[in-house]
Amino acid sequence: MADLDSVEIVGGSAERQSRRDDRMMFSDRPVRSSPHRQTLNRISTKLRRIQLPDPRLHMMVTLSTPFSDPIWRGLARETDLAAQLICSGANEIGRADYASQGRYAAAQFGFSNGLERLGKLILTSDSLLSRGQPLDDKELRGKGHSILGIVDAVAKVQSERQLELGYERPTSRIAANALASFDNFAAASQGRYANHASLTGVPSPHEPTARWWTSVCEPILDEHFRGTKLEKRARADSQQVGVMLANSSVTLHFHENGSVITNVAEASFMAHERKATQKWGRFYSLGYARWMSELFTELTRGVGYTPSTEFFFGHYERLATFRVPDNFLKNRATWPLR
Repeated sequence: MADLDSVEIVGGSAERQSRRDDRMMFSDRPVRSSPHRQTLNRISTKLRRIQLPDPRLHMMVTLSTPFSDPIWRGLARETDLAAQLICSGANEIGRADYASQGRYAAAQFGFSNGLERLGKLILTSDSLLSRGQPLDDKELRGKGHSILGIVDAVAKVQSERQLELGYERPTSRIAANALASFDNFAAASQGRYANHASLTGVPSPHEPTARWWTSVCEPILDEHFRGTKLEKRARADSQQVGVMLANSSVTLHFHENGSVITNVAEASFMAHERKATQKWGRFYSLGYARWMSELFTELTRGVGYTPSTEFFFGHYERLATFRVPDNFLKNRATWPLR
């Protein structure tokens, strides 16, 4: 038998020996020797007195896991749901163009619902940590569906807790316009049912596709496309397409702003524009998801290893797909990242 002071918790050897000794205790076989039992008792006492500096090691040694806790499972499902909704929005905005305008609304649906749920998840997590209980149903409903209001409340949590983040809240005008569009879409009296409102014969001023194009895509083109080499090349290419196809094809498309497109060269040029609006629209929209994911991570990662709040364990990893450099937000067309 090894000396007591040399006992280490490695490779599960102490645990296997404990299981063998437990079988001896509950079997009909006599204990081999009294000194053997005394030594086991001394080891057991020594292990109980060991101060484990890393709470993660404590969790592993004591086999104390939160996975059967309804709170842990609820947080896991809600975090997954928020992430999947945001990824859906990112995928759709990266494919939206004048030929598939339903994707603009689908993207805003995913982002508005995903950011709302992620924001409320942060707020109720903050409540769990500060009050020992989550926001109740009345409090959650009281937050409403205002994306702007929820985002401001999340920013307040960051300020009050003085959280220093690797990725901060976006501050650009285009990002703010994107968030305002999500807020417009989330409101039942505005963008969410704008198509139904237009059935009266009067176009809704809150129609999400036209609003997105005017407030987000046009500024993107001004900032990242017009006056650049990309635009010059796009005009040259579209003119060649027009020369080749003008006398042998018919074009009928509808611009996001509602105008009718019948010119082949113009339609070709619009396709080049949409490559820019897809890339940068995804980038500016995902900036909010990245900031809120970073905030949730800093809020919950450490406390997930604390015995009284183990139900936060690991959930921040479900949002790791958004906590990536700008290059990923701009260029990765499929989300989540694999």
